[in-house]
Amino acid sequence: MYTIAKSLLIVIMLSAGSSFAQKVEILIVGSSHENKPGYEQYDQVINKLKNFKPDMVFGEYLSPADYKALEPGTWGYQSLNKAHEFLAKGNKENEKQLSKKIEKATRQLNKFPYYHKLRMDLAVDYIVQGDRANADYQFYVIENEMKKAFGKEEMAYYTQRFVNLDTLKKLRLYRAVSEYTNIYFPLLHALKQDKLYSMDCQKYDKPWSKAWAETDSAIKVMEKKAKSDSLSAEAKTLAAIEKYSSLTADDKKSMTASPYYNMSVPRYAELNDAWNFYGGSHFYGYAGFPDQHIKDMYVQWNLRNEGMCANVLKQVKEMKAKRVVVGVGAAHRKIMEDILSKDPDVTIVSYSKL
Repeated sequence: MYTIAKSLLIVIMLSAGSSFAQKVEILIVGSSHENKPGYEQYDQVINKLKNFKPDMVFGEYLSPADYKALEPGTWGYQSLNKAHEFLAKGNKENEKQLSKKIEKATRQLNKFPYYHKLRMDLAVDYIVQGDRANADYQFYVIENEMKKAFGKEEMAYYTQRFVNLDTLKKLRLYRAVSEYTNIYFPLLHALKQDKLYSMDCQKYDKPWSKAWAETDSAIKVMEKKAKSDSLSAEAKTLAAIEKYSSLTADDKKSMTASPYYNMSVPRYAELNDAWNFYGGSHFYGYAGFPDQHIKDMYVQWNLRNEGMCANVLKQVKEMKAKRVVVGVGAAHRKIMEDILSKDPDVTIVSYSKL
């Protein structure tokens, strides 16, 4: 009797454990960094993502903590530092004060979104905090949703703080053709969500840049040999890479009018890998192909994507989210799906299935 009772207790405990496991659907949207007018029907993309009903939306931005860990002189550090120097030089608020100020402003704006001066101050506070994602989001809301309702006093305050839209563009705080301005910020606004979650990882930027530069040099050596002898083995390798990296007639037939749909299918991931890795692993062993250099690139690429996925999962579990949209450069989509799908509590949803 005791044995039966003990067995039943174990079954109940296991069942409870599995029933309380946090399950999450993750939709990774391979995105273009250039989204000019007419490139895509952005409203359709936004509506599809809105209907997915995400609890969280992530972007390819660094968190404040990761931004502060960057070395001065790196591109990411210099970019936001320039904005900080222009808009918030001399701001001495400590982290605790700043966090409380941001939380209070966010609560107030959630109750009444037309506190325009408060929103302008909030955008600058995010810059001081090192939160580029949400500074950019607030500037999007200011420019695209709120500025048309400014009174004279609010417009004067805007001019005093930011001068004009061109200034924000020069500081890269407003990027008219980015995927955020055209898709993810409008999505957040439509969902009435006040935050874009950051998930980028740039810990491996230096070794990645080194591996890339060395690979590029090795490829140029192969190209030089091919140019000097069009019948050489290296020339045949280059011709094979060119063919492998090109759209086929079948590819063109299968493409739709939507670039975002096209970026969500397996074939695009194959091509993108070939474009980004000089042909990729398919050409290991080919004459003149720098196998080891390409492998070095893949190592750093994998590390970055593993870091990005870890950042997503950590925040998803903290927030107990059930549905998540991750907007990321198209080259990251497939590898991030592969990494995240290893988690038994994650279900990957394809944009192509929406």
